[in-house]
Amino acid sequence: MTTSTTDLETSLKSRLEELRTQILKDPLANPVRQLAHELSVRIEKDEISLADLSGLVKALSDDAFASRAGYLSTYLGMDEQRESGVALRKTVRKISERFTTAEEFAAYWQRCRDIAVFTAHPTFILSAKQRELLIKAATEPAFDLRGSLKDVVHHPDTNITLAYEHGAVLDAMKNGTRALSTLTRIVLEEARERFPDQWQTILPTPVKIASWVGYDMDGRNDIGWNDVIRHRLIEKKFRLDYYVEELAVLAKDGYDVAAVTETATAARDHTDKAVTLFAMFDDSPKTLAAAADHLTEDGPGRLTSIEPMLAQMDEAITAAGDDCLPLIALKSSMKSFGLGAGEIHFRLNASQIRNAARNILNLVSDDDLFGRRALERVKEEIEKTDAVDVNFASLAIEKSSASRLLIAMAQIVKHIDADQPIRLLIAECENPVTVLACIYLGKQFGVEKKIDICPLFETAKALDRSRRILDVLLGQEIYRDYANGRGRVAIQAGFSDAGRFMGQIPATLAIERLQGHFAQLIHKHGLGHLDAIVFDTHGESMGRGNHQKSFSDRSLYALSPWARHEFASRGIHLIQESSFQGGDGYVLFGSEPLAEAVVNGLLNAHLEAEEAMKSEDLFYEDTATSLDFYRTVKARQEDMFADKAYHATLSALGLSLLPTTGSRKAKRQFERRSDEDISLRKIRAIPHNAILQQMGLLANLIGGVGQALSTEQDYFVTLNESSDRFHRLMTLVARAKSLSEIKTMIAYMKLFDGSFWATRPLSGNEHDLEKPCAELASLLASDGRYFSALQLAARLRSDSIALGQALTEMGLRSGTAEVPLSLDVLHAVRIALIQHLFIMVAKLPTFSPQTGHSKQDVIEMIFHLDVPSATDLLHEIFPTDAPRIGDFSLKENATYPDNSAEPKYIRLQREMVDPMEETYGLLMRITNGISHYFGAIG
Repeated sequence: MTTSTTDLETSLKSRLEELRTQILKDPLANPVRQLAHELSVRIEKDEISLADLSGLVKALSDDAFASRAGYLSTYLGMDEQRESGVALRKTVRKISERFTTAEEFAAYWQRCRDIAVFTAHPTFILSAKQRELLIKAATEPAFDLRGSLKDVVHHPDTNITLAYEHGAVLDAMKNGTRALSTLTRIVLEEARERFPDQWQTILPTPVKIASWVGYDMDGRNDIGWNDVIRHRLIEKKFRLDYYVEELAVLAKDGYDVAAVTETATAARDHTDKAVTLFAMFDDSPKTLAAAADHLTEDGPGRLTSIEPMLAQMDEAITAAGDDCLPLIALKSSMKSFGLGAGEIHFRLNASQIRNAARNILNLVSDDDLFGRRALERVKEEIEKTDAVDVNFASLAIEKSSASRLLIAMAQIVKHIDADQPIRLLIAECENPVTVLACIYLGKQFGVEKKIDICPLFETAKALDRSRRILDVLLGQEIYRDYANGRGRVAIQAGFSDAGRFMGQIPATLAIERLQGHFAQLIHKHGLGHLDAIVFDTHGESMGRGNHQKSFSDRSLYALSPWARHEFASRGIHLIQESSFQGGDGYVLFGSEPLAEAVVNGLLNAHLEAEEAMKSEDLFYEDTATSLDFYRTVKARQEDMFADKAYHATLSALGLSLLPTTGSRKAKRQFERRSDEDISLRKIRAIPHNAILQQMGLLANLIGGVGQALSTEQDYFVTLNESSDRFHRLMTLVARAKSLSEIKTMIAYMKLFDGSFWATRPLSGNEHDLEKPCAELASLLASDGRYFSALQLAARLRSDSIALGQALTEMGLRSGTAEVPLSLDVLHAVRIALIQHLFIMVAKLPTFSPQTGHSKQDVIEMIFHLDVPSATDLLHEIFPTDAPRIGDFSLKENATYPDNSAEPKYIRLQREMVDPMEETYGLLMRITNGISHYFGAIG
């Protein structure tokens, strides 16, 4: 039976609305669960086919995608920014009108203030085609999105490799480069107009770009040293290609840039050959020597610094006279980017640094790294160590992760780009000795003056101790000498990991407190003359900015006006770094207009922050109430994360709801069994957030907030009206609440309730399901997952009710059911399809254990939604390609078995195994559709 997609969608939404009204009469009613059950009954009666549901999922996902595109356009203010340079020019003038002298103008525009950092965790749930359509819809007002979606499948690309991610980031960086070039020209035009006699010495660099794609070695072992060098060479060629293209345009316009073009072209060709040779490296000494010798030996085209090209640009600028603005703009770009696509960020885990530190200090335990003796020992080692000479053979044979990384940095500085700074991010940094050990390694390999060592505070323990760690670190003379040599100090705050350990709202507030402490301690230790870099990785479970009204709003959420004032009031120059992560982050740089809008948002955030600094914010004045709010939410979140019921609930379906969306593994190495006590600490932060989204409950964002608000609800209502900071936090919470419902999570977990399966056939209308339902009931009779979910729901329910009441009083919620009907229908369809999978696997004939697996093993795989493994096994157990009697040419005749008969297991495959695979594919498409509502794992 075939049903019209439109009719089916209309009827299901109508039925869902009806079911929602029943909650007023029966608070225990569960609209999503009931709709899923009704759908399941119709599926098993063949009243609705998988094809019908496929069409429905497609229509609902298209709607969600169109809404996502509309949100993106509004979020970036594209109505005002589609014409290149218009919005940027307004912002530049608004900023520049405050300056009365060329010196003030130059001082502002020549200092970097923001850096966009491209990262790549497993977040490419949008296919390349989907990203292309999202970008066009946001950029081109006349674009026919609906028509273009007709043949698009809502599913990520398969086999997403590191090379795929690196290519995607280079595409984004190309658009970022173009946007920054537009900004540079606008700033120079403004300078020429206002300061006609002084503008030619200004090189604007207020915004830069960086990447850690291909350099992030925390938690992965699939990036070798050869990959690192090759990625950096690819990026060098990328930048030189850009310079050659720009120089060709200038030459066409009549500028004499022949000398610099020759240098750039020769360097590009030399680099291109190096890329090829390192791609051919196969671990043999011969291929290593070929690649290394080409890169390290002097010869035509070998260029390791941008300085020769800058000198040649100066000659061209002098020759051009007054008509030199395009040349100065390109020189500014060269000064900013050097010989790279952008700055690069290496990342290692603190444990890898600690292992190196123990070898240096002859220590045996982690506790030793916190004592004064450890500080003294590492200081002594730094002072007495001399740089060693290394080559690519040193890199190839080094076994220590930390040392190998520093050697790679040394080779990059010596043979690829001597100018661009290199960031070394230390994940899970919880003591100052780890940072000092990096300084030692930097000095040992001769790069301590080229690397910015940046501790990453992401665990609750690290954030709680961050002030003490930084105070001790900045108090070390050896560190201050290093920082003065670099001209900057840097820290990173990890929203993602902190958000799962201590909750998103407490993490945001703890990170804000860390930012303030950083400013205070820089001033305390006499380092206020240095640049301060604060890298905020975002990653909150609503995505990096999904809840805000504009991109500048996103920037102010991560680095509040209060935090910015902590630096400004002490005369410390602050540089904010922001993460643009995976598919959703790259979309923001998916075209030149979108990239311009992002840059414009970053600049506007500074103006908005300065305006906000003029007013007192009660959230910071009433510190007792703010601290109580923080502590209450944090305590509830930490209790929840420690709760076995929370772990059991999220692990029940968990990662199985998520398709592979990146080259980095979504979970750390562990095998999953139904009887295993699974820790969510083994699942990475962003997949953890995605699981919550897919199960319909953003618990790590809204949990505990209701209790905190209920203590003084009237006061918090007033605070929301008067405090910019608190309102920004509550806007996030309200947005999350509008997409969350505890009953949806319960509807999923009801699948593991044996009593549900035992009682399902009692209606008398599903006689053919009595046996499979009985088998499911028996297998799930003692299963604890559903009861764990009930326990979790009981702990969250009162808090959720209090939160809803408070948000309604704040005017941030209507007080009625807010979860979009389409989103709940998608949940209901998926739950019905999972029931269909359970029923199909229970209908399988009993078979003797083959390849060491029984029917119960296959059922357990399906319970975990590990459908690919289950169907692979079933294909092996029930082969359809077994030999037939006619395949043999024998003289003796036989009439058995009948050669014309259908192979033994064809019907089973057609009626059970193939539908399992089709159903699973539909489940994954629903995941993609649901993700559009959150915009967080694009």
